[in-house]
Amino acid sequence: MNATGRVIAVCTSTSGGIPRYSVATIELTQQGIVGDKHRYLEHETNERAVSLFDVELYDQLTIDDEPAPPGSVGENITVAGIRLGQLVEGAEVQLGEVIVRLTRRWAPCYAQHPLTGKTRPNREKLTGWFAMVIQAGEVAAHDMVTLSTNSSQNH
Repeated sequence: MNATGRVIAVCTSTSGGIPRYSVATIELTQQGIVGDKHRYLEHETNERAVSLFDVELYDQLTIDDEPAPPGSVGENITVAGIRLGQLVEGAEVQLGEVIVRLTRRWAPCYAQHPLTGKTRPNREKLTGWFAMVIQAGEVAAHDMVTLSTNSSQNH
């Protein structure tokens, strides 16, 4: 398993829900992303402060025969190279200057293309993670992603 990767996109929504839209930088606090909204009150917890999704999964999640772009499943941070699916609850991931702890697997219900509005269900049950913020700060596309030791299922 790769121990390093890159942030591909950081995404927010001022109205909540799916999709989220790519922005240059996000600021994470223990309460979540500054300026990002949630559609449902139960999503507003510290344990679900941020959501992560592998960019590689978008190859399987196509809309009109094209991979959906980052933010299409509502994730806040799209990463490459670290294989989130192999990580375990409690794993800590450093994203630039920010450190998050994975708290719960998350299977988005559907994907919605941020430009066309077209949707498709997540029939494959592709998953990402919800995470809590351990060390606050800013995250941007191209930031390095690293895993703490003992973060994978196959130690």
